[in-house]
Amino acid sequence: MKKIALALLALASIALGLWFGLQAPTRQSTPNPLAVVGGDFTLASESGPVRLQDFRGKVVPIYFGYTRCPDVCITSLGKIAMALKSMTEEERERIQPIFISIDPERDTPAIAQQYAEFFYPGAIGLSGTPEQIEEVAARYFVIYQKVQQEGSAMAYTMDHSSVIYVIGPDGKTHALVHHVDDAETLVKQLRSALNDSRD
Repeated sequence: MKKIALALLALASIALGLWFGLQAPTRQSTPNPLAVVGGDFTLASESGPVRLQDFRGKVVPIYFGYTRCPDVCITSLGKIAMALKSMTEEERERIQPIFISIDPERDTPAIAQQYAEFFYPGAIGLSGTPEQIEEVAARYFVIYQKVQQEGSAMAYTMDHSSVIYVIGPDGKTHALVHHVDDAETLVKQLRSALNDSRD
């Protein structure tokens, strides 16, 4: 049931984003409905502020989750690592994976970084204030909610949508890779974004 709920959350978040894109009068002539999903941000890393635009020219797969996630985040971050390991060294040099914690109450920038690096050595983990995370999550139509766990040592968990956002070299959202998609699908989208940068 939990996986079904998360899948519905993901679909709802993306559907909402696409609906706004289709309704916005300034976007009606935009051929890519993903143009309204995402945008630049500044969050805290272990070594200081990090902006998405710092990686302009690279492809950036972004995943929103939290370090105490029991299953969904592990699967998705593992998928990113698997995809990158199957690509060439030249391709990997042009890709910067980012993990953004939706649980800033427990995930400091250092904890987020350690978690991200566990899956892939070159990954960057980011956190921030609850307000900062909420603002960035809203830009990407990420749905998340704290769920209290009475009698549990964890105190609470975070229900959240599970989508890998593939950001192109121009800083715009190139593709969405959903939780049900496999690593091969992610590789295809990463390579498509890399090829677009050469057009």
